Amino acid sequence: MNDTPIYLADMFMPIYKFALVFAFLFGFTSVLAGVGFGLFNYFTTELSLSSSMYMGLILFLKGAGISAAISFISFMAFWKKHQIAYRNCKETRTENCYEKGFFSLA
Repeated sequence: MNDTPIYLADMFMPIYKFALVFAFLFGFTSVLAGVGFGLFNYFTTELSLSSSMYMGLILFLKGAGISAAISFISFMAFWKKHQIAYRNCKETRTENCYEKGFFSLA
């Protein structure tokens, strides 16, 4: 039976859940911030619309990259915890592992 690493303990799972919600909201706001920044630059400077929107796109890509990194780390933590629980269930055969093995790749 495999032991769960300390970073996958039950007390840390709410942090990973919060990180997933934060990453979703951060990704959504980066779209709005990119468009807003592009329009703001267009109206306040003498740049063309395409140049201003390109600057907004760069801002969006930075936010999307940070959001992707946060969500990747959080999802991998949940996935690894699921794999360990499924493997432990298979080794002990104390309960029906079909519910835990919802993902057949685990």
